[in-house]
Amino acid sequence: MSFIVHDVNFLNMGGMMSEASVVINNWKNDPMGRVNNISLAPNAKNTLFPLFEAVMNSIHAIEERFGKDNILQGRIRINLVRNERNDCLGFIVEDNGVGFNKGNLESFIKMDSQKKAVIGGKGVGRLLWLKVMESVHIRSGFKDDENINKVEFDFCINDPIQNIKYHNSGRDSDIGTTVLLSPYRDVYARSIPRKSTTIASRVLAHFISYFVNISQPKIEIIDGDQSIDLFDQFTSSTERDKDFSYTIPDMFGDEKFVCHCYLLPKAISDDEKSTNALYLGANGRAVKRYEMDAVLGMKAINGKFAFLGYVESEVLNKSANETRTDFSLSDDEIDEIVNLAKINVKEFLKPEIDEIREKQEVVVANLRVEHPRFLSVARDPKKFSQQLHLSMQKEEDIFVELSRRSLRQYKKLKNGFLKSVQKKLPDITSKAQEYVAGLQSESVSSLAEYVMKRKLIIDVFEQSLKYINQDEGKSEYENVVHDIVCPLKSTSDNLEYEDHNLWIIDDRLAFFSYFNSDKEMKSQVHNAKDPLLRPDISVFDLGLGFQNTDLSQPITIIEFKRPKRDDYSLEKNPITQVRKYVENMRNSGAATKFDGEVLRQIDNTTPFVCHIIADVTPTLRSVMKDLGPFHQKVGSGTWYRWDNSYNIFIEISSFKDVLDSAKLRNKAFFEKIGLM
Repeated sequence: MSFIVHDVNFLNMGGMMSEASVVINNWKNDPMGRVNNISLAPNAKNTLFPLFEAVMNSIHAIEERFGKDNILQGRIRINLVRNERNDCLGFIVEDNGVGFNKGNLESFIKMDSQKKAVIGGKGVGRLLWLKVMESVHIRSGFKDDENINKVEFDFCINDPIQNIKYHNSGRDSDIGTTVLLSPYRDVYARSIPRKSTTIASRVLAHFISYFVNISQPKIEIIDGDQSIDLFDQFTSSTERDKDFSYTIPDMFGDEKFVCHCYLLPKAISDDEKSTNALYLGANGRAVKRYEMDAVLGMKAINGKFAFLGYVESEVLNKSANETRTDFSLSDDEIDEIVNLAKINVKEFLKPEIDEIREKQEVVVANLRVEHPRFLSVARDPKKFSQQLHLSMQKEEDIFVELSRRSLRQYKKLKNGFLKSVQKKLPDITSKAQEYVAGLQSESVSSLAEYVMKRKLIIDVFEQSLKYINQDEGKSEYENVVHDIVCPLKSTSDNLEYEDHNLWIIDDRLAFFSYFNSDKEMKSQVHNAKDPLLRPDISVFDLGLGFQNTDLSQPITIIEFKRPKRDDYSLEKNPITQVRKYVENMRNSGAATKFDGEVLRQIDNTTPFVCHIIADVTPTLRSVMKDLGPFHQKVGSGTWYRWDNSYNIFIEISSFKDVLDSAKLRNKAFFEKIGLM
């Protein structure tokens, strides 16, 4: 597709295109296809990219007219175009830049102009305009030699300078360009942010590097009678700012560097490669960008702020290259400038960092209490928290880090010892002592955690015994208490040692070899007389392996009754229940696993210990009298008897007594680690 010349006189009079044949085929390479292939979904973010492109062109035009060191003389006005319903249809962007002189117009009508390649331009950004609009009207004034000329045209998909008009007279005030980005196609217009303040924030965020660069053109958003100065908005949005000065005597003598620091809402961070950034600049212009996320160990500061900094110095001004894209300084010199600036950044953010550290310290301290195995890793919570990444603020993340440090500490000690052994080093004795001391510390910490968990479980058990309805005197059902001691519907095959709390009843029960919890009799013994009977918990021996042949080892049965229950009778009571359990087991001759495997033999001499956990209410006391005699342990709420007729030892303990006994048995441990 060829460039269509509408006014040869314009080209000749302006002296802008002496070789028309060079330009005649510049607008080719299927622009329609190029535009159609641009991926730009109609949403609030994408609909502003054409505006950003126009503003960027204006900044470049200002730099070309006034020089990169004098862009403060630049003016950019963004006017919002609205309809009678106050919907935003597009924008008018005005600037006082160099205008569409010969070189700029030639570049504009080239599909892939390389004019801005040195500053990252690809020469296709203006195609975004044609993605969201049918055409773009452009008016521009420029200086040609000593004359001020003006040109206006429509930028279209088939012809880059359609309806061109040229005027060879004008004033200095006419120099600059106006781009009419309106009306947007309906599908894009509907996504333009409605509020001018929102549009201003988006433009500020996109060009934030100019505002922390000390020197920037004046950019305004005009919406009817309302005007928003972006520098004023930048200033009012700044949460805090401060300047830091430093020198590097070894490299630059007394030359001073100034680090300008800003804490801004993260919504207006440049967010180019990271949320937080530091710029090295020259003559008010950013030259190199350094991400600060890794330095600070976090992205958003306190979840809502971003840091942006700008370092300037006469050293940087003199060493910047012509294109302001790099410095003629050594890597070591640049590294030293940046590293000292990073120290200033952390000093600037000290209030926010200290607040995060305090929160981390609290989390570490709490985790040490709940998981005492970390005591040896984080002996000093404050010191440990100082080593954490600032982004590591969630309890789960800090828990993982504590676990990682624990493993590394153990491996370091172990590997140090093994290395001494393998190489027969003279420090083998000291390494062995370190290793053993480390293991002891780890063991003590693990034991402390186990004791801590016991304390928490006892607290939960105690809570479960309280009235759930104080007025009606109702308590939890026995299943709740049962589940705390040992999960319902389980066996030792699907539970680990840590998964049950049988020790609450009797510490010896912690060392079971096999148990059933809330399982029918038919899954526990052969040929059960009453197969559907369901003992709460049955522990078949206290040995360390299956198929124990010692028939004198006792079998333990635990039966729970609802706290405060008071409706027992001779027909329905826990004493009769446990006798039936024992009778079924004796008659079967053998205890089995759920899959039929024989665990142990049971005969008439096999002793049984039956723990009945129930509050001794008046009706239960009456049953105990009839089926007794029962004897009370001195100073407790526990009753016991040896039942000769069944060869079983029955112990009836109130819930309070079980709780008090568990507390008493663990009291010394709790006191030792400061839990009581």
